[in-house]
Amino acid sequence: MRNTKEKRRRRRKRAIRRMFWRGAIALSGVLILLLTWNLTSCALRYLSPSDDRQQEDMEEEGEDRERKEEKEEAVRTTADAADLLLVNKTHPLDSAWKPNLIRIREYGVEVDSSIADHLREMLAAGEKKGLSFWIASAYRSTQRQRELLDEDIEALIHKGYSYSEAYEEVVRETMPVGCSEHATGLAVDIVAKDYQILDEKQGRTDEILWLQQNCSRYGFILRYPEGKEDITKVSYESWHFRYVGVEAAEEIMSQGLTLEEYMESVE
Repeated sequence: MRNTKEKRRRRRKRAIRRMFWRGAIALSGVLILLLTWNLTSCALRYLSPSDDRQQEDMEEEGEDRERKEEKEEAVRTTADAADLLLVNKTHPLDSAWKPNLIRIREYGVEVDSSIADHLREMLAAGEKKGLSFWIASAYRSTQRQRELLDEDIEALIHKGYSYSEAYEEVVRETMPVGCSEHATGLAVDIVAKDYQILDEKQGRTDEILWLQQNCSRYGFILRYPEGKEDITKVSYESWHFRYVGVEAAEEIMSQGLTLEEYMESVE
């Protein structure tokens, strides 16, 4: 009888232990499911922003795009304005003007970055025709302009000119300080590499003749053409080319205009 009761007690204990472990396992499964669900929900919330967040992101992207477009338009407008910048004896360059200079290493000069590629392309096209160029002058600071002016005036004074006579003679070819296009970085003096003298013969070289016929295709004009001295107030310079953009250049060169005449026509 005692053995029977003992067996029953043992069976009950085993049954209780089995129920306990089954319950523990079931509870563990529920906890794991809850934990997995919470982690998944958090991940989804992090990776998939709410509608409000998505709307905010879209608005921010739109604002960034608008700011970028406004900046690009401002750059284009500034570039266009620079292309058609008029600098002469009656329109001196603003003292605040600061060109964005880039060095053309193959010629040892500096120009405004906006014209560098156009200049290289033009000269490369001419070289393919068997021509050989040299850039005699490009960007020139106001200080350098002053030095050149003073040197030329002094040379004439030594020849017997008065200062006023020497000044009037010099500024026919050398611009007064503040009035030179070279300070803009948009103008270059180009010569034949095998003949680098700035005189009448330069205008008869194959290089200059080709440039005068083709420069407008690359946005350049002959700035001081022959027969227009009364308008430009500068003697004919076959070597002086100025970047104004392709559209303006083609109109100016095809119609035989000066930059002064063109600017007056578009105002």
